[in-house]
Amino acid sequence: MIKRGFIGCIIIFLFALVPTGLFCIEVDWVSGNVTYSHLKGEWRDLDVGMNLVSGDIVKTGLGSEATLRDEEIQMHILENSTFTISERYENEEKKSSFMLFLGRMKFKLAGRSKKEPEILTQTVSLTIRGTDFEVGSGYDGSTIVLITEGSVSVTGNKNELLLEKGEGTEVAFGEEPTEKFKVMTRVIEWDKWFDLSKEAVKGNELIFLGRIQERFKEIDAQIKSYERIRADSLKEKEEYLKKRDELVAEDKTDEAIEYSRKAGAKSKLAFHSIVNIRFLALSSIGLFDMAERIYSGIERPVKEQTDTYEGIEKTYKEIEKKYIWEGDRERLEQRAEKKKGCLKPY
Repeated sequence: MIKRGFIGCIIIFLFALVPTGLFCIEVDWVSGNVTYSHLKGEWRDLDVGMNLVSGDIVKTGLGSEATLRDEEIQMHILENSTFTISERYENEEKKSSFMLFLGRMKFKLAGRSKKEPEILTQTVSLTIRGTDFEVGSGYDGSTIVLITEGSVSVTGNKNELLLEKGEGTEVAFGEEPTEKFKVMTRVIEWDKWFDLSKEAVKGNELIFLGRIQERFKEIDAQIKSYERIRADSLKEKEEYLKKRDELVAEDKTDEAIEYSRKAGAKSKLAFHSIVNIRFLALSSIGLFDMAERIYSGIERPVKEQTDTYEGIEKTYKEIEKKYIWEGDRERLEQRAEKKKGCLKPY
């Protein structure tokens, strides 16, 4: 009985090491036609007071807007925008991630915030600090960032550009942030900017599709890397648990607890890998939407354009089938009790 009780305590300790909580964002204000979907499931009307969780996608129609908030950040989504909520782990630290696939958003971070969320577009990631700023993501994947207060670090694949109050930058899809401008010297006419982002694609469809295909190859490689980490972690966890049970049978309590800690750490790493895979899968949704818009706009696609698009579609469909599925919200809700719209594990 003592050994059985001891094993039970170790198991409780093991699960305590695996994070299960989900953050959520409250819908504060809605105007016009605003809908949401969880992982490409059914589209539903977004209403004030609802809570959105990781994997939820929000779309605003013409002349429609919405404001979302939690204790740390306020997000205002303007018309004709597509946006999703996600999260990932970096160096064992969870980051809230907000992805703007298309359109325009304004962000305001509370001064008391301890963990700054990251904002992502098709081109860059933004690390914010006590900031009030605006982001636009065009039909061609280009990004504009304008800073009202605070500072933002704009990061591409290689370069990083720090923007301070009153500064802005524009980054083309597939390029790096390198130059900034004074906001007061450049008035952004957003309707015109979005129209120009559409025009930029015409005649250059194959270039853009090629860049999207390269990005999909990167995403696929990253997912496979996390899959390997997860598989190795779970294998090592089972080995540690087996060793733990052997030590329990030998009444070697201290050593058994140490192996439980090791197993818990591997469970944690496997969980982080799953979260990061889902993060990458979510980012692929907006990227594929961009590819679809570009390809569908070609009146008479040539073979190279079709082959490139079909290669993108093949990779995306594999990701979608394995990591994006409509029942995810229902599965989570069946395993958790709802508290103010957020998912709280038992």
